[in-house]
Amino acid sequence: ATIASVEDPTRDDGRIVRSGDGSLERIVERKDATSEQRMQVHEFNVGLYCFDGSRLAAELEKIKDDNKAGEFYLTDVFLHLKPVTVVKLDDPNEAMGIKDRVRLARATGVLRRRILEQCMLGGVTIVDPESTFVDVTVTIGIDTVIEPFTVLKGATNIGSECRIGPHVYIEDARVGDRSDCGPFAKLRPGTEIAEDVHIGSFAELVRTKVGRGSRVPHVSYLGDTDLGADANIGAGTITANFDGTNKNRTEIGDGAFIGVDTMLVAPVKLGKGARTGAGSVVTKDVPDGATAVGVPARVIRRKS
Repeated sequence: ATIASVEDPTRDDGRIVRSGDGSLERIVERKDATSEQRMQVHEFNVGLYCFDGSRLAAELEKIKDDNKAGEFYLTDVFLHLKPVTVVKLDDPNEAMGIKDRVRLARATGVLRRRILEQCMLGGVTIVDPESTFVDVTVTIGIDTVIEPFTVLKGATNIGSECRIGPHVYIEDARVGDRSDCGPFAKLRPGTEIAEDVHIGSFAELVRTKVGRGSRVPHVSYLGDTDLGADANIGAGTITANFDGTNKNRTEIGDGAFIGVDTMLVAPVKLGKGARTGAGSVVTKDVPDGATAVGVPARVIRRKS
C-alpha cells in the first residue's frame, strides 16, 4: 500500500508513527496519541491511499475497535498490509483538512490566491488580492487593472488594457479591450461589451450587447438590449424588458443619445442618431436621426 503524509504542526489528524528504520509503524489518531506523540510527531496522514485491491478486503476483516473512540479505523489496515510506502507531500496546502466552514474558507483562499498570482504573472494588475475574487475559468488580458472588491465569475473574458472596479460583479460576460467598468457595476450573463466602452457607476446590464465607443456612464439598467457604437445612455435610463410574461429586446442604433431618466418599453427600436428628451417614456420606434420627447414619447423632430 501507499499513503500520503504531510509535515504540518498546525494539523491534528492521525499521526504517522515510524519505526527505527523509518518505515511506517502505525497511524495513531488524535484521541489515542500519547502526550509525547502529540509533542514530537508532526507528520500527519492526509487521507490519500493506494491499495492492492486483491488483499484489501481480507485485511479489512482484521480491523478491531479497541481504541478510545470505539471506532473501526481504516488506517489500522496498514498494520496488516506490508510493505507500506509513505509519500510525503512538500506543500501542506496540497492536502488541507476541511472539517468545518472555517477550514473551507482557508482552502478557498489558497486556491483564490493561486489564481490571482497566475493573473499577475500574466501581466494583470490586481490592486488588492485580498479583496478580489476571480474564478479559474475567467480570462483577463495583459495590462488590465482589477480594482478592489471585484468579483469575476464563470466564463467571463476581460480584454487587454481594461480597468475593472472597484466593487464590480461580472459573470459569464465579455469586456473588450480598453474598456472600463465601475465602480459599483454589474454585468450579468450574456452581456458583451465591445472595445473602448465606458460602463460607469451603478449600471447593470444583462443579455446586452454594447457597441464600440459607447457610454453607459451611471445609474442605468439595460436588459436584453442591442446598443450600437458611439451611443450615449443618460443617467437613470431603464429598458423595460419584461412585460410580465416575456423578455423583449430593445435596439438602439449607432450614435444614439438617450436623455436622462428615459424609459424604453420593449420591444422598441431607436434608429441611428436618434435622441430622446429627459424623462421620456418611449413605447414606439424612433426613426434614424429623430428626436422623441414626452410621456408617452412622440417624435418632434425628424432627420431632414
